This record gives sequence, structure tokens and C-alpha cells, in this order.
Amino acid sequence: MSAPAAAEMGLVVSGYTDQRFRGYSLSDGRPVGIIDLSYDRSGGFYADASGTVVLARDEGLRGLGVALNAGYARRISDGLTLDLGAVHSRYSHYSALVGSRSYTEAYAGISGKFIGARLSVSPNYIGPAHWTLHGEVNGHADLGRTLLVDGSLGLLATLGSRGYQGLARPQWDARLGLSQRAGAVQLHAAITARANSSQIYVSHRHGRLAIVLGISSAL
Repeated sequence: MSAPAAAEMGLVVSGYTDQRFRGYSLSDGRPVGIIDLSYDRSGGFYADASGTVVLARDEGLRGLGVALNAGYARRISDGLTLDLGAVHSRYSHYSALVGSRSYTEAYAGISGKFIGARLSVSPNYIGPAHWTLHGEVNGHADLGRTLLVDGSLGLLATLGSRGYQGLARPQWDARLGLSQRAGAVQLHAAITARANSSQIYVSHRHGRLAIVLGISSAL
């Protein structure tokens, strides 16, 4: 009988001054705490579940959202990895989303040592039942033994002739971040940016450019 494939589980707790998704604040500009549980098998299968709480303006800590992610990653050549999977996210009314508060995306990505790309398709992206496509290029580099820089540039567009109100044109998003390991914790700082405001996300009181600070620790 062959030995079972090895598996790894991980638990990370984090806190951030804001939760930004593709340049938009999902936490209505409020601080968040996140618990992330991950599972990886040596054969390439992985799964992840996360829960987020938000410091609401008048009610203290409240549930913001949950996300479930599962996929399969396989090395296809020396230095290249193919990644296929799906993610489902659901948010509470504390997110201030103006449309639907849940969505599902399927994705396919390829990554190398320093750079990667991903395409994500959704049939119900945070709004009416229209299909969307999000393309992203991302990368990272070590600046030292404890310092990492990473970034991404993405574009969201509707598929088909009918688009969302507020998403008639493709919407771009960008992020540039630094992570510094300090003992048992990681310190994070990122600048996020996006195109003009879109009514499918949140109210327009949050700017197109934002700085997000955070701290995380693996338990």
C-alpha cells in the first residue's frame, strides 16, 4: 500500500486599516481583522477559507464576509506553474456594497519565479447576473532576507453586449506593496489605485488612491 500524500495546514491572523479589492474599499474604509485557514496537498490540490470582521462605525466588531477558495496547482515546466480554481465570496451589509453581496469566480493562472498572470470569469460579479472577465498581471521580488515587494495590474470588463450600469467601460486596478518580516509577524504597507468610480461597488466617498497598512502572523 502506498503512503498517503503529505498535507499541510496553515492558520494566519491579520489586521488591516482597510480591505481593498481591485482598488475599492469593501470595508467602507474601516479597519478589518481576518482569519485565514489553508490546506495544501503535495499532489497540488489546495483549499482556503477565510472570515473577516470589520470595526463598524457605531456597532463595534461585526461580521464583514467569508470566502471559500479551492483549486489545483501543477508545475508544467521548470519555473512555470499552472493554477486552476474557483472562489466564492459573500459579504454582509456592513460592506456597503450597493449591488449583490456575493459572487463566484473561476480562474486560470500561470506563474513563474517572479511574475505571473491570471484570468478570472464570473457569471454574477457583485451585481446583476452578467458575466465579467478580470485579467491580472502580478509579480514579486525579494529585496532582502526579510523584505518583499509585490504588485499587480488588472482590468475588469463585462462579457456580451449588456454591461452593468456604472461598468460600461473596462475598469483598471493596481496595487504596489511591501512586506517586512519582524520576528513572528509580517508588517504590510500597500498603495492601491483604480479607475473612475463604478456604481457596482460602494459609495463614492472613498478615494481612487489609498494607502493600506497591516500586520499578520502565522499560527
